[in-house]
Amino acid sequence: MAGGGVKGGQIVGSSDSIASAPKDRPVMPGHVAATVYKCLGIPIDIELKTPQGRVVRLVDHGLEPIDELLV
Repeated sequence: MAGGGVKGGQIVGSSDSIASAPKDRPVMPGHVAATVYKCLGIPIDIELKTPQGRVVRLVDHGLEPIDELLV
């Protein structure tokens, strides 16, 4: 994601004492996708339709970009 409007060397959240699980600010793949879409200027609330007419969201409802990474 370097050069795409993302600050390098950032730490987001923290882990537990043995680094086996997030202590705070867990990040899921959907958060990363939302961050990439935002850097590309694509609205994350956009809904697309399949050829059968089913609505598909780019990012699951409620997932937001990782603001700490954005310039």
